[in-house]
Amino acid sequence: MKITLKTDQKSYVLAGGTAVNEEPTHISVTAERTLQSVKAVRAASVQTYDRGNLQVRLVFEVGRLHNDQSAAMEHMLVHASEIAHAHGEVLIQSEGSRVRTLTLESATLASIQTHYKGNASYTTYEIYGGRLHVNA
Repeated sequence: MKITLKTDQKSYVLAGGTAVNEEPTHISVTAERTLQSVKAVRAASVQTYDRGNLQVRLVFEVGRLHNDQSAAMEHMLVHASEIAHAHGEVLIQSEGSRVRTLTLESATLASIQTHYKGNASYTTYEIYGGRLHVNA
């Protein structure tokens, strides 16, 4: 699976996929609707109203191998600062016999956590966006 964050100026490959040995792991998707609750005095129950807003949260981790430990440390320090303010859309492309692409619209990188061990760096991305849909 390849995951790319596209902004107006640049595209950032967050997970390069199996071709470059950057398969994302620990992937989770959470979709939440914005609700309004009304708690009337002496009412038998609470009433909820769907505000019609949907927020999707995408979290995943990517491990990358580097030539040596100093390259892994440099990637850890530089990568986060390069994409910390990225906003655009996320493209998620499956691999294998049935290739499909999904788009997370209005995506913003909420947090990035990165560390290294030996010559490998590990990055966890947390991205919030609007509609997640399969491209036609």
